[in-house]
Amino acid sequence: MPRRRRRRYESHDPEASCRERPARDSGQGEAGSPGHRGSGCAAAAEVGSPASRLRHGRSALIHDVLIVGGGPAGAATAIALADRGVKSAIVERNPAPPPRVGETLPPSVRNPLEKLGVWQRFLDDRHDPAVGNRSSWGSDRIDEIHFIRNAYGNGWHIDRQKFEGMLLDEARARGVTLFMGEKFDPQTSHRAHFVVDATGRASFIARLAGADRIAIDHLIALTMFLEPRLPDPQQKFTLIEAVENGWWYSAPLPDGRLVVAYMTDGDLEREEWSDAVARTHTTRERIAAYAPADDEPHIASANTSRLNTVIGTNWLAAGDAATAFDPLSSQGIITALESALDAATAIADDNLAHYAENVTDRYRQYLVERAQYYAAEQRWPHSEFWRRRQLHLQASHANAS
Repeated sequence: MPRRRRRRYESHDPEASCRERPARDSGQGEAGSPGHRGSGCAAAAEVGSPASRLRHGRSALIHDVLIVGGGPAGAATAIALADRGVKSAIVERNPAPPPRVGETLPPSVRNPLEKLGVWQRFLDDRHDPAVGNRSSWGSDRIDEIHFIRNAYGNGWHIDRQKFEGMLLDEARARGVTLFMGEKFDPQTSHRAHFVVDATGRASFIARLAGADRIAIDHLIALTMFLEPRLPDPQQKFTLIEAVENGWWYSAPLPDGRLVVAYMTDGDLEREEWSDAVARTHTTRERIAAYAPADDEPHIASANTSRLNTVIGTNWLAAGDAATAFDPLSSQGIITALESALDAATAIADDNLAHYAENVTDRYRQYLVERAQYYAAEQRWPHSEFWRRRQLHLQASHANAS
């Protein structure tokens, strides 16, 4: 048996370390909310306008709405604004959507995609249908949920790069100006009457305006991609398996590979990825049908976090820039799309307060559901990972009331 090496994993994602303030895992939960009201949250009037900082360049381009970030939230906001007759532009630092970890979308993603008018384009990209979820959570038994009973049909194992490219292409087709491969410079490059922060967990624009980001845990994802060798015993199912110091996620990708991620806290010392997966049961059986495609896991922040305010003078934050959810929820992209629709309505109707309330309500409901999911796992009462999350149950109920 190989010698087990101990290692402290820290996130390599620069977004995770940029002014995030973790809330204490003391059972007190979240005192504030991501809106503009409530204790611990700066009022919107107290947060500066990033738009005022975009007026210094002599040759700057002028936009009605400037969206910084071309991911799902940014592209979807631009599409929804175009539907309301509002012109916008997107600035995205990558020249094209970069390769990302694959993702499984729930069947209900059809609803926001239809509202955006891109459902048929999504189907045309032939993402891989997801038939359901299997999980070992709370016991050694494998529970199974089939999407055949869902009113929206099956879920989807998506090619994230293709998905983001589709949204950007649709935005361009609707008259949105795209500045791809351009690093945003608030001093010289652009002028705008309104700015949308769609920079993900980095929350670049919001922080420029003076907002703070608050994290309530230290969750990271250690992800590996595997190449197929034999038929997958789990077929087209997403698999979740809880273990003593975190949980495992695995799902097939449209190109035939398998994405496998170990979710644990970055501040806890843990064994090497290969040693950790060897201690699983169903996940270990699944990956036996695959061969490693990577030498080392990709490490990224996966924590639950939010801005202390998601709106300010002439700006708002959308998607992960506003609130980022635990991957266990499978709500990352669908929340980005829904917040984009809400953001476009708020900008067109000049009603930012209502947008902030919607973000707050969605986040509070998520906290309750997150706490309930983690509370269902009681097999490791002395595990620091599980103890931290179960302490949030009472606090999350209090915040939702």
